[in-house]
Amino acid sequence: MVKVNIELEEGIKTYEFPESWDEVNVEQFCNLYKFNGDEINELEASIRLLSALSGIERNILDMMDIDDFKKLIENLKFISKELNKVDVDYVELDGEKYYLYTDFNRLTTGEVISIETLMENAKGNIYIVMPELLCLFLRKKKEDGTLERFNTNMMERKLIFMKAPITQIYHVFEFFFLWKRHIHKLYEGLYKRTPNLKDVDSKFKKSS
Repeated sequence: MVKVNIELEEGIKTYEFPESWDEVNVEQFCNLYKFNGDEINELEASIRLLSALSGIERNILDMMDIDDFKKLIENLKFISKELNKVDVDYVELDGEKYYLYTDFNRLTTGEVISIETLMENAKGNIYIVMPELLCLFLRKKKEDGTLERFNTNMMERKLIFMKAPITQIYHVFEFFFLWKRHIHKLYEGLYKRTPNLKDVDSKFKKSS
């Protein structure tokens, strides 16, 4: 992490900013796409980038020394590098393994309703609801080796996934983009109204 001192009215405070993808969590990664599509200048884009990756509010970043700001932007060039992909069907966090559930032909009514609600809330930007999708499709194995069935308590794992390093979970993101059309087609026939899904493939490629 890069430490930067920012002079505020109440005094100087030290803030940390990531230097590599290893120091970026899922929440920060998803925040990078919050403002996608907005027409903004390069300086505004840089401020939003720093805010997304650090969680520091815009008004505080506005008080940074401009030279420190420029140096910090230089340190964030790692975001142009491709994230390493891991060829595994699970994620291990704090000693717990969560396996990817892929049997879309056997979704329950609760799962379909949850997916539809999340996609509607996403309004075309799947990154907004990615932590919730992770809760739905990353599951623990039971003693008999089968994956646990869907229940609403799974959504309580949202914070766990939000704080997970993106390098450990990025391969699951790819899964959602490869299968999003299949999910959409599956529940499109069950409901008269269809979520307004935009093609986010181009946005996904920008993360590389």
